[in-house]
Amino acid sequence: MTSGAFPLLLLSVVIAGLSALSAAFGVATLVFRFANARKARRRGALERRWETVLLDILAGDVPADALHPLVGPRDRPFFVAVLLRLLRRLQGSERDTVIALARPHLDAIAWQLGSRSAEVRARAVQTLSLLGADAYRTEVRRALDDPSPLVAMVAARALARGRDPEHAAAILGHLEQFDEWSPRFLAAMLASMGPDAAAALCDALANPSRLASVRAVAADALRALHDLPAADVAAAVLGTSADRELVAACLRLLAALGRPGHLPRIRPLLASDDAVVRAAATRALASLGSADERQWLRSALEDPSPWVALEAAEGLLESGGADVLRALAVSDHPRAVLARQVLRQVAA
Repeated sequence: MTSGAFPLLLLSVVIAGLSALSAAFGVATLVFRFANARKARRRGALERRWETVLLDILAGDVPADALHPLVGPRDRPFFVAVLLRLLRRLQGSERDTVIALARPHLDAIAWQLGSRSAEVRARAVQTLSLLGADAYRTEVRRALDDPSPLVAMVAARALARGRDPEHAAAILGHLEQFDEWSPRFLAAMLASMGPDAAAALCDALANPSRLASVRAVAADALRALHDLPAADVAAAVLGTSADRELVAACLRLLAALGRPGHLPRIRPLLASDDAVVRAAATRALASLGSADERQWLRSALEDPSPWVALEAAEGLLESGGADVLRALAVSDHPRAVLARQVLRQVAA
């Protein structure tokens, strides 16, 4: 063999190998597609068969145990998925019937909590929380410790739906791992647990050993719950923390739920170096102060931060100082445009 022929032979072998590999991938794709299509047809037939009996059960025409012989061991997870989809369209006693039908098959879902896939574990947690909340409460709560933030958040939302005050403390204990989630979303989730969660939220807000971000979320949740005792906790925090988000959250809480007796805690923050804190303090002052505070609000219109000036303008309007804004609006003052904007919004 000449030296020039060997590279051509090697190239031919490589091309032949790649062609064979490509053909193998093509065959594998066809096999998988055929298998998936066959699986889809089988599942479609099963679902139609189950739904016929399910409708009869919900109508009271046949007993609930008529369905169980139609569910084979390997089809249990799919059967539960069908029930879960149906559950979301039902109310009242019909939901209870579907939950009862799912109960004997939930062990197959609990087994998925050990899956390597975070998506599978998250789906299992959600399914167990909706179809087996009482029986699998321990498993759902344990999922808060899952290394996947997705699984842990699904567990937290599931526990929040249960509105159990004990779960509020458990969720708050794991809130640090949800730092990538919106604080507003976290506060809304905690507030959805209702007034019984307020005690755990107040404990978290008052606890200086907790992360400031967690305490800020607790403050916003308490504000959403309109928990009046939380105002005293927030006022006490103002004198002990310098964290911007926590202080601002406490000021927002006081603006909504505070009383004039909290003003001595608020006034020092009007001179904060942080514009976010000054704006929140201005809002709180405007909400809790009397006509005596108007002069300070008038001076706050000169603040270099437009957000502080906006809070001052809106505060003046709410406290009966519209005449100050009207005079400012027709002047050549740098904040004349702001005054006109606030007055225009009220008129609209």
